[in-house]
Amino acid sequence: MRRIAVVVLVLAGVVWPAASGVATNPATTQAAAAGSLQADFNNDGFADLAVTVPYEDVGAIPDAGAVHVLYGAPTGLGAAGGQLLTQDSPGVPGVAEVGDVFGSALATGDFDDDGFADLAVGVDGESLGGGATTAGAVNVLYGTAGGLTGVGSQVFTQDSPGVGDSAEGFDGFGEALATGDFDDDGFDDLAVGVNREDLGSLSEAGAVNVLPGTSGGLTGIGSLLLTQDSPGVGSIAEVLDVFGYALATGDFNRDGFADLAVGAAFEDVGAVQAAGAVNVLPGAPGGLTGIGSQLLTQNSPGVPGSAELDDVFGYALATGDFDNNGFTDLAVGVPGENLGAVEAGAANVLLAAGGGLTGAGGQLLSQDSPGVPGVAEEDFFAEGLTAADFDDDGFDDLAVGVPGEDVGAVMEAGAANVVYGAAGGLTATGSQLFTQDTPGMPDTAEGDDLFALGLAASGPQRATAPPASPPSRSSPRPAPADR
Repeated sequence: MRRIAVVVLVLAGVVWPAASGVATNPATTQAAAAGSLQADFNNDGFADLAVTVPYEDVGAIPDAGAVHVLYGAPTGLGAAGGQLLTQDSPGVPGVAEVGDVFGSALATGDFDDDGFADLAVGVDGESLGGGATTAGAVNVLYGTAGGLTGVGSQVFTQDSPGVGDSAEGFDGFGEALATGDFDDDGFDDLAVGVNREDLGSLSEAGAVNVLPGTSGGLTGIGSLLLTQDSPGVGSIAEVLDVFGYALATGDFNRDGFADLAVGAAFEDVGAVQAAGAVNVLPGAPGGLTGIGSQLLTQNSPGVPGSAELDDVFGYALATGDFDNNGFTDLAVGVPGENLGAVEAGAANVLLAAGGGLTGAGGQLLSQDSPGVPGVAEEDFFAEGLTAADFDDDGFDDLAVGVPGEDVGAVMEAGAANVVYGAAGGLTATGSQLFTQDTPGMPDTAEGDDLFALGLAASGPQRATAPPASPPSRSSPRPAPADR
């Protein structure tokens, strides 16, 4: 697959509903790997917007990273009263340092159940003592009537009390985040991807730390460390699986507990290298568990397509109720899918019913699907995904990043396809293609813009756009400071 040396963050042209982004049930938790994220941080009834700039220089410190927060009002979002948050902001634990990339991922949830949305910020370039270069960290800022504040904020690493494992160099703790009430106790919990975690001699096998919410906020006490070797997970940890590369939450079986989908984009399927897989871990009274989990690949019964070399199924994930049956469905990015053209890309859509996610009735969407605008080329369709009800008809819709799309003669300018939900699932009827040359867009398509590499929208969704192109078997993903 194409290698991208620098993160490109794009806020897609979506319409933001005025409703609060605070999650009230497991199917409506909010998270984003890059770009922007909406929630009501001051609980005034108007949605606010957090926008990450992970390669922002803080003073003379390159790539320290920052997050802008815009607050909602009756007239909409505005800069008045907005915030610029860094690790040098008052009360925020840590210090802005070279290559920290504060804002490498964002997630919101009400971790202390006080009615104010809180913000988790990935800092996957954070270096810790003892030689743990770019081990990674997560800062957590709490909402108040005055908005987000550093007062009482937290920082978590794998060296924090109770957090499973220990911080090591290049772990990537905080490179992916997702929130959900996995134990249905009224407090949102935080799942943290550690996709470059070594497990014994298995380099970059990957892991996920889960931090429970409490009345005092997130805590490492009682946290979980989940890997593909955890009981019941249904697969085996291997070198460069990068379990935790993408995360998404939803109540797939509608039992009241949030479930977690975990992308292992470089999972081998049999002898097929880097075909990719998704582990789905159910929520339960004790939190996430491997018991009853699912392992999904393109070789799973009913899932359209087949597991092939370098497909990287699970590279991006998004959740939404595309058929409006009350169950959360899962869209899986397969940007390495070959469709005549090499690495044209596709998205598998798995619909949920009473027993959870199933391949039955599943869909494989690409720019060669009837009615979907565009033509399948080396475009990396579905390298980014997000879902929301863009037309407010009760069916969630899917926005698909196509960052490798050529616009006319402009190479890799990028595009976004939008496919709409319907009674039978997603349909190409009325689907759209947006580029920076689309009338009304405030810019023009230029070479290597990679428009729509990152996508985020409000609603029941998990927006993902991994912080960098995936590693290859011969070329591991570079550390954040080297991107």
